[in-house]
Amino acid sequence: MPSKFLKHLLAGAALSFGIAGAAPAFADSAHPVIGFTVYDMSSFISLGKRGVEKVAEANHATLLWNSAGMDVNAQISQFQQFINRKVDAIVVAPVNSATLTPQIKAAKEAGIAVIVTNLTASPDATPYLTSYVGPDDVMAGANEAKHMVAVLGGKGNVVVLQGPLGQSGEIDRTKGIKQVLAQNPGVTVLAIQPGNWARNQAYSITQDWLSRYGSKIDGIIAENDDMAIGAIQALKEKGLAGKIPVTGTDGIKDGMRAVRDGTELESNLQDGPLELGMAEQVAINHVQGKPVPATAMFIMPELTKDNVDHYYTQMYGDFNGFLNTLPALINANLASGNYGNQ
Repeated sequence: MPSKFLKHLLAGAALSFGIAGAAPAFADSAHPVIGFTVYDMSSFISLGKRGVEKVAEANHATLLWNSAGMDVNAQISQFQQFINRKVDAIVVAPVNSATLTPQIKAAKEAGIAVIVTNLTASPDATPYLTSYVGPDDVMAGANEAKHMVAVLGGKGNVVVLQGPLGQSGEIDRTKGIKQVLAQNPGVTVLAIQPGNWARNQAYSITQDWLSRYGSKIDGIIAENDDMAIGAIQALKEKGLAGKIPVTGTDGIKDGMRAVRDGTELESNLQDGPLELGMAEQVAINHVQGKPVPATAMFIMPELTKDNVDHYYTQMYGDFNGFLNTLPALINANLASGNYGNQ
């Protein structure tokens, strides 16, 4: 590992549709140092970290990992520490999509590329970013709502568990849900509340809703699987699991199991190791002067009882085996442009 992290200033590439131009290689590009800051260690992020570590190892890169614990100020501090450390690139999953523009701009001015993953940054940060690697969250939210409308026969009452207000994942999934429900006026939203991607919060909120609305609740739309699992636990205590449909997104292990046993109606597979690992690879490729995609958009496969076993076996039947093939899969997907292929 080099003792210094000397680098040349980059002419940062603005986000656009297509391929961002290659940057000149850094002096230490054979052993790049990548700072990675995430909003929190949710189940999805914890799983994704395994993929990031595998990609870093395969590329002889040093990974500096930080979780902000859902604290905007903590993430700002982590960003500044990376800039002070003179890392070669920064990957960020933002706590809040409206923040970090000054820090992203400062990183670019210091010659440090910034790759946003999982959640988008504010539009005013776009000129200072190198790449975005993440999901089509509007489609994921729409998929959840479509399945709910279908199982309810177009009539009924639902409650919605949102992600943290202001995060792009929450904004876009809520947008997709509302778009579908607006086209189906027979389905009424009784309540909508942020559960912040957390099982325990979703569990408590669902308990409160069951107490308040009782048998009026016909379905629960949760914007991620952790919240879906929390809601299902509250339903189990009332003997209602599997009777009131619940939808989710992410395709984490427990979410897939819930889809398989019928307590979760539908999920959308956002493969954490693949997505976050690709963000790490994009950062490394940029440091090494290779062309990178300005936008690597993941289309999430829908998970239902009919197909969940295929994806469960692939990801969790031999997870270590899956991780070992991940760097090659990521490079193949970057070459083909089919970023979510697995």
